[in-house]
Parts: sequence; structure tokens; C-alpha cells
Amino acid sequence: MPSRGTDRDRFPELFDQTSVDPRSRIRKVEMQVMVIGMMRTGTKSIKAGLEQIGFHNVYHMTSAMKNPKDCEMWTQAFNAKFHGKGQMLTRKEWDQLLGDCDACIDVPTAAFMPELIEAFPNAKIIVSMRDPDKWYQSLMATVGKRSFTVKLLLLGIFDHFFLRKFNPCIRAMMTGMYGNDLKDEEYVKKRYLEFHEEVRQLVPEHKRLEYHLGDGWEPLCKFLGKDIPKAEFPFINESKEYGERITLIEKHAVSRVIRNVAPVAGVLALASVYYFGLLSRW
Repeated sequence: MPSRGTDRDRFPELFDQTSVDPRSRIRKVEMQVMVIGMMRTGTKSIKAGLEQIGFHNVYHMTSAMKNPKDCEMWTQAFNAKFHGKGQMLTRKEWDQLLGDCDACIDVPTAAFMPELIEAFPNAKIIVSMRDPDKWYQSLMATVGKRSFTVKLLLLGIFDHFFLRKFNPCIRAMMTGMYGNDLKDEEYVKKRYLEFHEEVRQLVPEHKRLEYHLGDGWEPLCKFLGKDIPKAEFPFINESKEYGERITLIEKHAVSRVIRNVAPVAGVLALASVYYFGLLSRW
């Protein structure tokens, strides 16, 4: 399924953003499926596949983009688990953060599989991996190239609605999961493998599915007890989308900053006119 349509169609999480305090939520549906699928492993395609077979709200990094206040809770979780700061989320807080979701995939949830397995013991577990070498190349060509630019950093100072919340979350996540230097290929790939192996140690083989994006519908539907759709398994070109999404994030942040600064600039301009008018009279 190639990417097509308008930007609003393809990136609704950046156009229809909300500002809901996640701590106001309660669990509404049972968590049924949790996928340890890291970024750059086809998670958008698998998410689309899960939605196509009947899962209604699959939490993904785009979910945090849609409601930026989620990022603040995720930052708390990353800081507690990986940086020794603060308290890890409780079961009640996991319910608040993920309470309206019946499935989850991608980061940030993939970084907390042990905690989520404990919180939601009845959920089915899917381990979705990609060849570590190809994964690392894709990571560096996307996240490594576009997620930590000076432009995003500066915009984060002024864009209070989104980037002020999103940037710290991404930094806490990436440094916590993969260290301070993404260019350390050996260490980053080692950590990538460790996250998946940790889940294998926690979940017996007969209770989990080892899934690769090219496996299609059959193993996924059989494991989840779903009918196989007649349509082909969805495919989303995530590498192409990633760059386009970051460009939109920058564009929208600039627009918000201009909107926020314009009234202040107007007041300063009027004040200047008034001030210099008084001077000229004096």
C-alpha cells in the first residue's frame, strides 16, 4: 500500500492534534496484543495490518505525536527506567497512558515490554525483528539524520505545544535505549538484540509469535484468531514517510511559533511607537 493522498490524509497525527491530559484517562478496553517492534522495522505496516483485522486503537509513536501531553509521561518512564530519575509508572498510570488501546507497537511501548507484560499479562506477545545490519542502516538514515538537528532543537525552545514536549521524550528514549552515540554501531545493534531477547526470556515460545514483515497475513491471523483478509497485507514506505513527517513537524512548529510571537511583536511595536513618540515630543 504505497503512500498517497494529501498530507492530512497521510499524517493525521500532525493535523488533528489534541491536548488531553493522559492522567485523566481510565482503561476502557482490554489490552489484547503487544508487539515488540522497534522503529524502522515496518511498524506502520504492521499497525495498519492489525487495524485491518479488527484492532481499533493501536498505540504507536504517532499516537504520542497526536496527543503531545503523552510525551511527558513517556519522558517520565524513560527517565525512571534508563536514567535513574523519578519513579517508574504504576499499573494505574499504564492504564491512563494506554487505556483506550487494545494493541501497541513501535516505540515508546517497545522499550517497556517487561513492565507492560507484567501490567497486562493476558495480552498476546509478538516479536517482530529485522536484520540488525539493515535495521541500523535504516535507523541512521532516518532517526540519526533528522531527529536531532539544530533546527528541531531551536524550534523546541519556542514551540511549547509539541516540540517542547516531544524533543525531551525522543532524547531520553534514544540515549536510554542506545547510549549517547548512535554512531557506535556495535553497541546500538547489541542493545537492539537485547531488547528482543529479554522478551523471549519472559514469554514462552508457545505464547508468542516470531513475526517478520514479509510473513504476511497467515501467521499473524492464526496467532490472533482472526480471519485472513482478502486484501493484500499493507505496505507503507516508512523511510520515505519519516523524512516527510519531520519536514511537516518543522513546518507546523514554525507556524505555531510565528502565531505565538506575532501578538508579542505587535505589542512591542506599539510600545516602541508610543515611546519614541513621547521622546520626540520631549
